Amino acid sequence: MKKIYIILLIALLVRLIHISYTVIGWHSWRQSDTAAIAKNFYENGYNILYPQIDWRGNTEGYVESEFHIYPFIVSLLYGIFGVHESLGRITSVIFSLLTILGLYILFKKYLGENIALWSAFIYAIIPLNIFYGRAFMPESAMLMFSVFGIYFYTEWLDNYKWKDFILTLIFISLAILIKLTSLYLGFLMFFLIFQKNGIKFLFNWKAILLGTLILIPVAGWYYHAHILYLKTNLTFAIWEFSGDKWANLKILTDIDFYHGVFLRNIAERHLTYPGFIFFIFGLFIKRKNKKEFIFDFWLISVLIYFFVVARGVNIHEYYQLPFILPAVAFVGKSIDKIVTGIKDINIPLNKKIIFYISVLLMILIPVLSTLRIINFYRSENNDNPIFSNAEEIQKSTKKEDLIITVCDGNPVYLYIYDRKGWVLTPDRMNYDSVFELKKTGAKCLTGALSIINTPERKMNLDILKEKFGNYKITKDYFEIYLLN
Repeated sequence: MKKIYIILLIALLVRLIHISYTVIGWHSWRQSDTAAIAKNFYENGYNILYPQIDWRGNTEGYVESEFHIYPFIVSLLYGIFGVHESLGRITSVIFSLLTILGLYILFKKYLGENIALWSAFIYAIIPLNIFYGRAFMPESAMLMFSVFGIYFYTEWLDNYKWKDFILTLIFISLAILIKLTSLYLGFLMFFLIFQKNGIKFLFNWKAILLGTLILIPVAGWYYHAHILYLKTNLTFAIWEFSGDKWANLKILTDIDFYHGVFLRNIAERHLTYPGFIFFIFGLFIKRKNKKEFIFDFWLISVLIYFFVVARGVNIHEYYQLPFILPAVAFVGKSIDKIVTGIKDINIPLNKKIIFYISVLLMILIPVLSTLRIINFYRSENNDNPIFSNAEEIQKSTKKEDLIITVCDGNPVYLYIYDRKGWVLTPDRMNYDSVFELKKTGAKCLTGALSIINTPERKMNLDILKEKFGNYKITKDYFEIYLLN
């Protein structure tokens, strides 16, 4: 059995944990939005051009967003097997395994079999790759399309075959459609063709055609998505430069940005500290040929993206996942150099000490990864009180009834309740706001009692109870039915 298949088997097993769990827990916000879009595709006719969210109020729910091929695939599975969140997770697992396989193929091409295996193994077991490799999110699909897009692009540069041209076009376009930030791949493509052809690439009509054809569906989709926003006023704030994605001078000159992204997240949460040490060491290993610089170009391209989308990268650690793709190549190079170097039994004592320390670091990578992923899994609690609250909401309201959820903005409540409606922050939970929503169709107001944690919020809840009369209070949640 080939070693890569053993690595894929290990990757599969660690990603099957909690595979049947719903989208409660870490990053439930992003997961529930994706799951809701998949379910809405399934329930409303599989129109991939019109993604719908649950926090739609009394609109049709069409939202300005990235291209939702991932939840669309899940919705097709719902049509066969019924609605089960495990199908979304399994889809992510498959994409994640294909990413590992694609990295192995690409790394083997440039670095050889051993480094490719070490790199693939590290990628398979580090904590956030495990988590996002089975989360109900499109990241695993985006990473897979990115890796194979790069691979087929390098094949096309080697032989200029139309088959590789078409496959590059498909994979790179899909990566950018799924996540607009994947436009960073254009920098890598530029570096690679410039490395091969120099300035002459500007006169390569096939390269110009490839770039144009990649961008046409991207431009078409995001124009269409903006039209949806103009109709419904619903958006994931793709173009909001003052929102939670884009860079500004303040964040780029703040040392906390670099500490948070590179030390707290990439070093600790992504690669683990031992893996990060190997990564740094790998940066200084001499390149055997100029083609090996593909991984340097790849890192530089991702760093450019980091600076352009600095706020998003700083807030959401899943924005950093593209960095790990080339980073594990340097980790693999370090481990391979250490392992192959020790074969000489006559090496001096100081090198043996370095080897034993390196072995310890290699052991620590899966250990620290396990400890990290356990913390993520603990948040996926099927005993969460939200489920009992959902049962009550589902008994007391009809599926078509619109409800108001009072929370920090997380759409997971609407998703778990299987209802559409509004997300209201607790500071806006007052009689005037609720009454206005009641006039537009709201039938119920519900939220966790834990957020009613200030005198003003408690007073507003008492007023709402008095005004509407029909309510239920449990030890965890409140429900007010807007009948009056």
